[in-house]
Amino acid sequence: MVFFTSIIIVIILYYFQANGLIYVTIIALVAELINIFMTHTITKSVEKKLNAQHRQVMSGFAKRLTTNRKRIKEFEKAQEASVKILHKANMRIKELEEKLVQSQTPLKERKEGGLTAPNKSLPPEGSAGIEKPGKFIDLPDGSNRNLP
Repeated sequence: MVFFTSIIIVIILYYFQANGLIYVTIIALVAELINIFMTHTITKSVEKKLNAQHRQVMSGFAKRLTTNRKRIKEFEKAQEASVKILHKANMRIKELEEKLVQSQTPLKERKEGGLTAPNKSLPPEGSAGIEKPGKFIDLPDGSNRNLP
């Protein structure tokens, strides 16, 4: 476009010489206007294409984000269910340990109202015998949930 305009300008200046300066100025202005309009239309079309690409990328990320949120919720539900099952199992183990300790106490002591004297048949604390835990906790460190 610029080359074509410059050739036209040289030809007009050659044939019209002094009067050709006015024609050359008009042609240069028209060529610049055409150049501005063409640049504007090209930038608009490039902008539309880039917007379409960005929308496509953003929709892909939005879909990925929603699926990841769904997966996280499913994993949280599974974790809650497994924690409840673990809690129930640990409580059952605790009950069975208490029953085992009670079954190893002599019959007299059970009838008198509870454990008043230590059982002679039980091994001393710290040996291979059963130790009663001080506090039952089945949640990981840092967990602040209260289970029933």
